[in-house]
Amino acid sequence: MRLLFGSARVQSWGLAAKRWAAPLAFVLCALLGGPAKALTVTDVLGREVELEGPAETVILGEGRFLAVLGVLGVAEPLERVAGMMNEFRRFDPVGFDRYGQAFPEIDQIPTFGQTTEDSVSVEQAILAAPDAAIFGVQGHGPGEKARHIIDRLEAAGIPTVFIDFRQQPLVNTARSVEIVGRVLGLDAAAARFTAFYKAAVSEVTERLKASPPEACPSVLLELRVDTGRGCCITVAEGMFADLVEAAGGCNVAKGLLPGAVGELSLEHVIASAPEVYIGSAVGAASNVPGERLTRIVLGAGIDSDTARASLDAVLKRQGFADMPAVVEGRAHAIWHHFYNSPLNVYALQEIAKWLHPTRFADLRPEQTLARLLAGFAPVDLTGTYAVSIR
Repeated sequence: MRLLFGSARVQSWGLAAKRWAAPLAFVLCALLGGPAKALTVTDVLGREVELEGPAETVILGEGRFLAVLGVLGVAEPLERVAGMMNEFRRFDPVGFDRYGQAFPEIDQIPTFGQTTEDSVSVEQAILAAPDAAIFGVQGHGPGEKARHIIDRLEAAGIPTVFIDFRQQPLVNTARSVEIVGRVLGLDAAAARFTAFYKAAVSEVTERLKASPPEACPSVLLELRVDTGRGCCITVAEGMFADLVEAAGGCNVAKGLLPGAVGELSLEHVIASAPEVYIGSAVGAASNVPGERLTRIVLGAGIDSDTARASLDAVLKRQGFADMPAVVEGRAHAIWHHFYNSPLNVYALQEIAKWLHPTRFADLRPEQTLARLLAGFAPVDLTGTYAVSIR
């Protein structure tokens, strides 16, 4: 046990008071107005999960699931989080820092694991005393096959629900937000998100259905682009692959990988002669200021000039300069973390414009993203999330 003194002790007591305020209010309401009404939540796996009532606090199977509370417009999101995995800090340090600027107490949220299911401490998850656990079907935390974790949590009285933004993003995103909304007693906010999300998706899919394009541009997706690694880590199904297909593109990796994610050789990529290149970008430069950029950078705090310079730099790699996508000015980059986020509809709209620029000339993805990010205030996530070489 760590003992805190001085101002740190005051801060600790302040955080403790905030953490207990909502549960105490819930208890008082229950005493005055009767017991909380039990509810049933059906998760994306079709499991019917019983809760005693709306959860005051939850643990998150990925810290980046905080984005769900953002699109739900939760004003004090950390008051609803009893614990989370540590991958948010590790994989998106810029985004985590932006949360820290708005909510310094994020550093005191207990973590019950790092970046893999194997790192999970069930004991720490139970000690966090949440009313429910929200896990992803697959990802950097406990997944659907983690029965050894789920059984122990449920034995401790912590019901678990599963959501999904990565395996079938366009099928499960709205449903996942509705699930979290129901768990937290925010059904109306979830319904508003669903209406907006489905309309934004339809702006792409319904237009393509009504007037199918004559050609399907071939697309190379390269994940977490970094010149320190070889070409090319890519995705064949789910995640960005589903977004490309929904936007009217043909993924050159489809059917070629043993799993959802894998590697294509540079020789194969060159032979494929992709008509469109899309790299996914992390949110921080890999070098000190002034040094040559070695990876694409996008996200909060990144300006458009830096983003474009980073894309230009990685396209100077051997074999890329002569690709049809680069020669014809159809090389682009998208923020990597859209692959597992309720914000993915912005990526869908950007990709649609890149693949079929004339057909989607009037589409305004930046307005879609602005509306989505409005619910995250006071977290400042302004930045550049997509970029093209021209």
